[in-house]
Amino acid sequence: MINQILYQLDNPWKLFVLFLFLIILLILISEFGYKKKIVSASSNRIIIHLFIGLAVSASPFLFSNNIQPIILAFLFLFINLTSYKNNKLKSFHDIGRKSLGTIYFPLSFILIAGPFWDYSYQIAAAYIILAVADPLASFVGNRKIKTHNYNIAGDIKSIEGSVVMFTATLVLITLVSGFIFIDFDILDTIIAITICSIAITFAESVSSKGSDNLTIPITTFLFIELFNHLNQNNFLNKFLLIIIIIFIFLYYFFRKKHLSLSGFISASFMGTLIVGFGGLDHLIPISIFFISSTILSKLNNHKAIKLESNRNAAQVFANGGLALLLCIVNHFFPNNFLYYSFIAAIAAANSDTWGTEIGKFSKTNPIDIISGKKLDAGESGGVTAIGIVGSLLGSLLISLTGYLFDIDIKYLMMILISGFFASLFDSILGSTFQSRFISKNGLIISESYIKSYYLFTGDKRLNNDAVNFFCTVSSPLFLIIINTIL
Repeated sequence: MINQILYQLDNPWKLFVLFLFLIILLILISEFGYKKKIVSASSNRIIIHLFIGLAVSASPFLFSNNIQPIILAFLFLFINLTSYKNNKLKSFHDIGRKSLGTIYFPLSFILIAGPFWDYSYQIAAAYIILAVADPLASFVGNRKIKTHNYNIAGDIKSIEGSVVMFTATLVLITLVSGFIFIDFDILDTIIAITICSIAITFAESVSSKGSDNLTIPITTFLFIELFNHLNQNNFLNKFLLIIIIIFIFLYYFFRKKHLSLSGFISASFMGTLIVGFGGLDHLIPISIFFISSTILSKLNNHKAIKLESNRNAAQVFANGGLALLLCIVNHFFPNNFLYYSFIAAIAAANSDTWGTEIGKFSKTNPIDIISGKKLDAGESGGVTAIGIVGSLLGSLLISLTGYLFDIDIKYLMMILISGFFASLFDSILGSTFQSRFISKNGLIISESYIKSYYLFTGDKRLNNDAVNFFCTVSSPLFLIIINTIL
């Protein structure tokens, strides 16, 4: 009888139907239990989280390919999106606060299982941790006892919950270490387990609105792959030395209030992955960007000009998120042009920052890049002659770092132009679509919304961080266009 069942389940489409049936059944049972108040909403959610997470972790060993699991993930994503928008399936979404966790969950699986289905043990480890460690941390953090709370990125977390998250993750990775850290010696295994657990705990601590369902599995997958890559290339000892230096360096800037706590954690996370997957040829350009932009900001500070400091996680990823993504993609799918695109993205961020900071030294008011009208200093969309020169120099500096790593002069010139064009594109977005808010006394700001301010121009969703991100995205696109023309 058991053999017959196993034979039937060997057919991926029959297994697909079984999984779909079980998901629908789980939804119906969950809704019934919620409406009848058989279990509390939080307990119900933990149960769903556990069952779905364990099922997902087993999927790489049950399905021969990722077609059926990806279809299931898209169906689950569609159901969750629709029910969230229409205020349905409250047993899934009602947790007493705004959360997109049920949407992030299938999205994370699509992003991981789509291109990396062959990494079966890494996928399994990622979702076992999400299924077990995350609910345990949430259970401890939400208990009706006095906890030591903190808030890094918008959601209140507790130190007790984070300790449980770290401990549970440490135990779970240790249990599966023989499958994910092959050919490691004992000391290297301990180091890999510990750093992975720290990174995953940090990924949970800086999450908000349910984004831990996205950050935890992706962080788990990336850090497991990172240590396998380092072990295979005998780079682990040098890597540890470099990340210690990076940590000390970033901690200094955190203490000097150039980085917020979320910015410090995010920058440390970013630096670790960039040096691990990309090496020094990726680390040096982004370090030059960070150092040079910070020095320029400090120079402006001495001139008593208001500046953007204390960078948070959103600002860190707005300027370096695409570069990190390109570095990771280049690791899995090596291509020289991806590295050129990485440099171009950093050149754009540096060009934009230098243009802004050097532009603050202008003795004349900036003009709107589209209308030509005079603006107050600091208004989005404004440019000055000295600021444009600063943008060009900022892009030049980063493009020249490519010379250290044998990039052809032709591509260096294209990177220089792409980064500079991207900074101009940033100003165009600032002038047209970026949100600008005005106070009752006529003060205009574009950084973020402040209560009692009104939307003056642009789209409220397109703030300064979003514009900076689109700036870095545009630079590799300009690079592709220029390369195609030439």
